[in-house]
Amino acid sequence: MRDAVVHQAFFCLLQAGLWNKAIATLGSFPLTKTQWQDVFVLTMQHTVDGIVYDGLQKLPNDLLPPKLLLFKWTARVDAIERRNGWMDTIIAQQVAFFQKNGTQPVLLKGQGLAACYENPKRRVCGDIDWYFQDKAQRERLFHTLTKRGIEVEHAAGFSYHYMWNDCETEHQSRMIDLHNPFSQRYIRQLEMREANKQTELPLANVTVKTPSPLMTFVQVNAHILKHLLSFGIGIRQFCDSARICLHYKNKIDGNELKAVYKRLGILRWVHLLHAILVKQIGLAEDDLPFPLPKNVQADWMLDEIMAVGNFGFHDSRVDLTKEHETNHRVDSFKRLSGNFMRYVNYAPMEAISFPFVQFYSRFKS
Repeated sequence: MRDAVVHQAFFCLLQAGLWNKAIATLGSFPLTKTQWQDVFVLTMQHTVDGIVYDGLQKLPNDLLPPKLLLFKWTARVDAIERRNGWMDTIIAQQVAFFQKNGTQPVLLKGQGLAACYENPKRRVCGDIDWYFQDKAQRERLFHTLTKRGIEVEHAAGFSYHYMWNDCETEHQSRMIDLHNPFSQRYIRQLEMREANKQTELPLANVTVKTPSPLMTFVQVNAHILKHLLSFGIGIRQFCDSARICLHYKNKIDGNELKAVYKRLGILRWVHLLHAILVKQIGLAEDDLPFPLPKNVQADWMLDEIMAVGNFGFHDSRVDLTKEHETNHRVDSFKRLSGNFMRYVNYAPMEAISFPFVQFYSRFKS
């Protein structure tokens, strides 16, 4: 169990790096060599190495980590920046391929969210997610990729994935990761209504479509909820949520967004999310899209997030050695049922629907 000083230092540096501001509490420092190592490990487990590194630049020299650790950290950040440049190149290649095949899908998350950061290259990038509204186009590309010798596999959630020049890529059939069957018609209507408000992102030598501001909020936050109902998610995704609040502050109607969340049955959970964005991620409360109710208690959710790390890969409460050796989740039922109990009161239909749709979609492409 990491001590409170490590967590406090972690969030001080995270906020300083994320918002490009002075360290809020220098009283959290200095740290011992062991504590600095714990902070470093924590940044990796939550994939915020680059963001926290930016926060380090705000520390006086006499409070910096030991030189060996700082060199190691600097090397990781350099790799993050180079991978981001490589990712931009891969996306440009794929856009050219899609256009050649008569389609231009929408880029979800990833580099589109990085553009909301002051220092986009410091955001750790993962895989590439494309959304295809037209199922026929998506399936046609499936066969085109297969003919090119690319191994394409169907995955849970009605998506498929493949490797493109060593970069994992997914083609999604849903823009919004919500599973409540009674919400699907409304989501389709919302998507059609927002289609002409999609934004364009200049990337490398191409222009990429990204969701409208309103759909970006719903897509990003629904994705967080999906993973909380699964095996967990890390702090990076909460940084994404906070940055879009600031980036799109004057481009959405907060009351409209609140009504959408309410219609989708996730508003109570969004209030928990907002509480963490303000209290721990450092977002100014005035930058939330709509007011935060008083007395929202989300510390329990933060504790769980910090315990499991990115996508639940660092949950010390389970046999991680066995999980790594077998490449399969361990204690799945216990973990999923525990998350169901945590969130059923805040997003009931999602909590109920999620396991059924995930299971069903494995057998239906």
